[in-house]
Amino acid sequence: MTSLEIVRRRPEHDPELFALYAEVFGGGNLERSRRRYDWQYFENPNTPDDGPVIWMAREGDSLLGQMATMPLPMWWGDREVRASAGNDYFVRKSAQGRGIGIALSNRWADEDDVALALGLTPSSYPLFKKLFTDVGPVPSYLKILDATRVAKKKWGALAGAVAGPVLGLGLSLITRGPAQVKDVEVRPVDAFSDEYDDLWLRARSSFATCVRRDARYLRWKFLACPFRSYRVLEARRNGTLSGYAVLRDEGDVSFTRGVIGDLFCDTTDRATQDALIAATISDFSTKRRVRIEVYCFNARLGAALRRHGFRSGTTGVQYCVAYRGTPDGKAGTRAVLDQVANWNLFIGDGDLDRA
Repeated sequence: MTSLEIVRRRPEHDPELFALYAEVFGGGNLERSRRRYDWQYFENPNTPDDGPVIWMAREGDSLLGQMATMPLPMWWGDREVRASAGNDYFVRKSAQGRGIGIALSNRWADEDDVALALGLTPSSYPLFKKLFTDVGPVPSYLKILDATRVAKKKWGALAGAVAGPVLGLGLSLITRGPAQVKDVEVRPVDAFSDEYDDLWLRARSSFATCVRRDARYLRWKFLACPFRSYRVLEARRNGTLSGYAVLRDEGDVSFTRGVIGDLFCDTTDRATQDALIAATISDFSTKRRVRIEVYCFNARLGAALRRHGFRSGTTGVQYCVAYRGTPDGKAGTRAVLDQVANWNLFIGDGDLDRA
């Protein structure tokens, strides 16, 4: 009788893996899945030299499921640790209910210092809530830019045309932004220079935990992404790089929204936060976007968004974490978990912003 094994993917497993991808996601999406697979696992600058870390559940000659992981080194308390986000978790329908998901998740979590389960589906959230520490959901924030188009979508063209201006006036009265920041300059850029390495080293300790955001990671994550088109705003204080924001658009022509994929600076740098958010609002307003959406897991950044008229939205983004390889003691696991309000997470992290 064969027994269940959890093994790491090797190149010879790829034909079998992609046959399972086609079975789970549909053959029509296979080519797109292959391109994302190459970018996410092979082009990732943090992928080990011996290839992607994808855990496979096998029973004899049968592939029953997988848990792919995306390496993302993290600042954790007072040090960088080896971390990864779990992606593309699935088990064949015929093999469900046998504890395969538990076996895959435990093997993944045992191999890294920190394992991040981000953007969990309704079916996977109960599993990870049992095995990992539940720290979600991730807060979302919204800012309406075109009240009439929002009203028309919600109440119909006729009622929206009447209610939209009233809604817009009300929003303008209750969402006066902070004063203009004079000593921080924000401009669009088309590259992440090597200065971003220094920004990461200067700003990381202001967070309790944060995925490493060095230049190499940012170039891969946002400029080399094959299925998203991002633009970057860069903030400088007296000529020195102090932060950045990553933006993209979402939706059809009739109702295009703006999305803040990432916003990073020292979490105590209120001036840079305000300058970047104001520039983001200006960018999306100029492009006539209907509203701005952002997922943000940091209390200070959330407060900055509210200063600029963002309000809390609904969220379905659940977040669980395992920290089996992190040390206890000063600035260790307990200290990090006690500072959840100072964690950092945006939709650009992990696998949350894939198409």
